Amino acid sequence: MLAPFDQMHAALITFVLAVAIIDWRTHRIPNLLCATAAIFGLSSQLWLHGEDGLLTALGGAAVGFAMFLPFYVLRAFGAGDVKAMATVGIFLGLEHTLLAVGMTLMAGTVLGLCVLLFKPTHARATMHRLFGLLLAPVVSMRNSRRTRDATSLRFPYGVAIACGTAVALLITTR
Repeated sequence: MLAPFDQMHAALITFVLAVAIIDWRTHRIPNLLCATAAIFGLSSQLWLHGEDGLLTALGGAAVGFAMFLPFYVLRAFGAGDVKAMATVGIFLGLEHTLLAVGMTLMAGTVLGLCVLLFKPTHARATMHRLFGLLLAPVVSMRNSRRTRDATSLRFPYGVAIACGTAVALLITTR
C-alpha cells in the first residue's frame, strides 16, 4: 500500500497524464477533469495535513493560477491550461508550484520549438501570432475570430504541463 504522500503524487501524475492525453487529442482540457482533481486534492490536503495543508494547497493554486493568467490574457494559453496549472498547485503547494511553473514553461519552450522544426507549415502562423501578441495586442484581440479558426495550429500545452510537473516532482522528491 502506498503512503499518503505517495498517493498524492500518484493522483497528481494521473491528473497530468490525463490532461496531456486529452489536450493532445482534443486541444481542450475539460473543466470536469480539473474540478474533480481539485476537489480530490483539496480534500486530501485537508484530511492529511489539516488547516495548514488546506492553506498550502490554496496558496499553490493561487500561484499556478496567477503565473499562467497573463499568458491567457495575451491569448497564448487557453483557460484550461490556467485551470490545470492551478490544480497542479493544489497538489504541490506554494513553493513546489513555482518550480513546476518554471519547468512547465521550459518544457513548453522546448516542445514548441520541436513542433516548429518538425512542422514548418506551422512556423509562419506561429510567428504571425507571436508578432501580433508582442506588437499589437489590440489588433490581435480584434482578429480573435481568425485565431479561433486556427485551433489545429495550437500547441496542446497540457503536454508541457505534464512534463514540467513530472520534472518538478523528480526534483522535489529526492
